[in-house]
Amino acid sequence: MGDVKQSRRERAQETRQRMVAAAYRRFTEEGYAATPMDAIARDAGVAVQTLYFTFRTKGELLQAAYEHAVEGADRVPPHLSEWWRAAEEAPDIGTAVRLFVAGTITVFERAAPLVWAVLGDENARKSYEYNDGLRRAGYERAIAFLTAKHPLRDGLSSTRARDILLVVIGPQLYSQFTRDLAWTPQEVADWMTVAVLEQLFGVSVGDDQAE
Repeated sequence: MGDVKQSRRERAQETRQRMVAAAYRRFTEEGYAATPMDAIARDAGVAVQTLYFTFRTKGELLQAAYEHAVEGADRVPPHLSEWWRAAEEAPDIGTAVRLFVAGTITVFERAAPLVWAVLGDENARKSYEYNDGLRRAGYERAIAFLTAKHPLRDGLSSTRARDILLVVIGPQLYSQFTRDLAWTPQEVADWMTVAVLEQLFGVSVGDDQAE
């Protein structure tokens, strides 16, 4: 009996993941408002009633798509991931920033297309603002562990440092570089690393191993 229940749970989880993946593809390709629920259900191979039974509203489905993009296949929030932990444990500010940027770029490769697709869509504003709030809170954690390794440059508050981080390491900027200007993710990561070290810590690339 237990195996049967487990099998049902696994099938339900697989179906849910299929619906979320279909929603992510549709939202990123066509936009949130322009995507009807029946099209997502058709792509996922389920009845539209199943889609509504699972997510209740289109907004809840969008949130699930955000989480799918940010957490990845392992469903691990960024601040609990291995790359975040490695950045926290790095011995110097240069290494910490490089690891933090590299890890964030892996998230942006999945999440930035969705952020770009819903940006400015009033129908998706609530979900966008909620998730941007999570990113803001995450960057506040990042500022805390980074400043434990090296002080911020003179006159820069932790709040302003967080604000700069939100823009410099942001999905919008990542999308502009990669989508519009044809930069590679590694080129963007290199630029972001230099920008963070210089703008937040006053550390140039040549001496980014400063204690």
